[in-house]
Amino acid sequence: MAYSGEGVNALVCAVDDLENASLIYVDLRLRALLRCLSYYEEFKNVLTICYRGFDYEAEKARALGRIGDTYVFRLPNQQKALVALVSNMLLEFDAGESDILSFAVAYYPTESKQDSFSQFCAKVIEPFKRAIVDFVWEGIDDGAHNIKRVAELAPNGLRPQTEHHLISMMNAVKDIAPDSRGDLLMMIEGLAAALDSRDSLMIKCIWQGLRLMLNDRKLCSKDVREMDELMRLYLIAK
Repeated sequence: MAYSGEGVNALVCAVDDLENASLIYVDLRLRALLRCLSYYEEFKNVLTICYRGFDYEAEKARALGRIGDTYVFRLPNQQKALVALVSNMLLEFDAGESDILSFAVAYYPTESKQDSFSQFCAKVIEPFKRAIVDFVWEGIDDGAHNIKRVAELAPNGLRPQTEHHLISMMNAVKDIAPDSRGDLLMMIEGLAAALDSRDSLMIKCIWQGLRLMLNDRKLCSKDVREMDELMRLYLIAK
């Protein structure tokens, strides 16, 4: 996609500079990115709308998760929430309230800090850039009210009962070839997020997809059987 417009071009350059920065310059490049967001009127307008009714602490708590000893960061599916969450996190990093490199290493562990930071940029900064640019180009609904589906909540006991199965699946998937495990890891993390939210419909839908993927690859057969039983026990699956 070819970007255009002074503000958008400035943002794309600032993001590129951050993503390509050596670790000692990350803080400077992050500050330049934030200055860009605060300088151009179009970005300030988008952020103002995205912040309306946004509960940062609650959204951040939902985004940060763990599966066993593995830290998981889940971006919101809703694009306004994504922009609001990531921009607030970047402000926290810049203010020194938390450390961007420590976060990258914890949630995107690789063999080096530089590689972890690159993963963080690919998984967090790039989606943030795309979302805010799309809002500038295509417009953003500034309506105060959105109609949302009312979730049917699963029983409290389901999440702790499934924890060790999620860990087992995560460990098994990490042992397969890198080009085959990406979607599986994403599905396991998605199921963990759905279980955290206790949204019965989401749990059921994601589990059905994950179960098919695991069965196709002949992985975690015991965990799949026991998870099916838990779903039936807790009235999630038919």
